[in-house]
Amino acid sequence: MKHSKNQLIAIAKKVLDDRALTPSGIQLLTSFQKEDKDPEVIALLKKSAVPAALITGFIFAVFPEMIESTVTRLPSWTNMPSHMLSGADYIWNIIGEPVGKSNILYHVPNIVLYSFGFVGIKKLIDALDRKTWIDRVKDAKTKLTQNIQNGTLSFILPKGHSVLFTGNGDFIGMQFFLNHPKSSVVIAQTRPSYTDLWNFYNPSSSFEDLETVIDRTCQKDTGEYIFFPVKDNQIFLPSPSAYDLSPHKLDILCQDVRSIEKSNKWKSKRILIVGDRFHKSYVQSEDKKGKLKNSEDTISLETIAGKYPNISIIDPTDIVLSHIIKVADGRKIVFRATKEGIREYKTRFFERLGRLKYKESPKKKGILTIGYDIFEDQTEQQTLARTVDDYIPVVLSKSVHDALIRNGYKRSEFIYVPDLVLAYLTQEASEQ
Repeated sequence: MKHSKNQLIAIAKKVLDDRALTPSGIQLLTSFQKEDKDPEVIALLKKSAVPAALITGFIFAVFPEMIESTVTRLPSWTNMPSHMLSGADYIWNIIGEPVGKSNILYHVPNIVLYSFGFVGIKKLIDALDRKTWIDRVKDAKTKLTQNIQNGTLSFILPKGHSVLFTGNGDFIGMQFFLNHPKSSVVIAQTRPSYTDLWNFYNPSSSFEDLETVIDRTCQKDTGEYIFFPVKDNQIFLPSPSAYDLSPHKLDILCQDVRSIEKSNKWKSKRILIVGDRFHKSYVQSEDKKGKLKNSEDTISLETIAGKYPNISIIDPTDIVLSHIIKVADGRKIVFRATKEGIREYKTRFFERLGRLKYKESPKKKGILTIGYDIFEDQTEQQTLARTVDDYIPVVLSKSVHDALIRNGYKRSEFIYVPDLVLAYLTQEASEQ
């Protein structure tokens, strides 16, 4: 990357003053490398100036008659006027010994000896200039690198940028960022491997910590906050507790975000929650005998969306089942898995399908078989075996996705959940 001195100085000042940076400024400074290497001409002068001057001086001292004879044959213009000679000897007197002779040939040893000195003077001036700004830039780069590692940078991001609250290893969150690297910032407990645009935040920390993070990553014209509470390996038909962030903690986060917006006099930004709408947290009162009647309080993604303004739920299960319904087009839908997979997922599959009001059409013949299991290698094996007609597996991981593609499957022959969810999430985020 080409580095501009003025740009680097300006970015370094922002870093050292703890001011916000643009993504391009961060990239420019982190990629800066300065090699302290002399230009070839300077290196050549360093090596040859003194030896050449000594050899020339030696010849002048040993063979004075030859030099005198040579001088007499030189054209007259090689002899300096008296005032020029006085000026030259003044310079030689400062940095060495005066020559005292007008012909330029007698000045050659000094010219050779001190030529590097003249070049060196300029080089020294340049070096001092570089040292004053290069050291500042290097110090700023060191500080920037540490701030990135700690997740404590402040950002200047484009209007409408997305703020992603991700868990550990959120593939969909990572892919959304990689699709929008210049207009997204990540908030997480551990540094993501795919970007420097992140801030550290532990959902269990204080309200003041969240305020600090919002101040670093958000502005008045931020587009939306996106939360990813559901676990990647169970984003379709997840178990009741398959989340990285519990509904009650997510409820508190949404409440705190709205409070921070209010204190900053911002219009409420959209909150997108990529998770299962039926994930719940329960709180209840009990005496010695058990639970008190009507004391249970249920917090779910649906109650959160109804409690605070401008919140939308992006439910991967609903997205996948809607796609399945479209493919089935009135045919009978059956679920295929191992016995363990049947016990784990069958009931949830048909309950959620029923909530979307799917009805079989007596006019439609054939069966659509949906494959999904506890372990994806089981789904992969069933798919590659091709034992069932109209069999469509539901795939969560990229490794299985790639395996099916390698074995000649078309994208239309299996359901890759991250792609469906990303497409839906991208559309929703672009509406803000």
